[in-house]
Amino acid sequence: MAAVVAVLKMPPWSFLTREDLASCGEVNRDMTGEVPGDGTACLAAAETSGTGAELKVTDYTVEGDPIFTYYRVVPERSGMEVFIDSRDGYGKKGWTHLSCPQAHAVPDVGTCEEA
Repeated sequence: MAAVVAVLKMPPWSFLTREDLASCGEVNRDMTGEVPGDGTACLAAAETSGTGAELKVTDYTVEGDPIFTYYRVVPERSGMEVFIDSRDGYGKKGWTHLSCPQAHAVPDVGTCEEA
């Protein structure tokens, strides 16, 4: 019987060495595409207070493959930092690191660029 091994890309160094921030928890995006209010309120409070925080949001493709998105409000930086770990078997697989300087809400982060 042959074993199937999924090869996942390692997280980028910028993710592995990211600043520790308070956790806003881990949530699943609902069927409407909305992120539950507790997580977004936590990030907004962290931005207002200047303390910083991270929220992990899990989405699933139509086929059921997970996509993990880490939204981060970092002290003394404008907007958000976003890491995406896609395990999409039919699309882009791997890690993406974005800087979203105008972001003030999840999931509408505005214009982002590769970090």
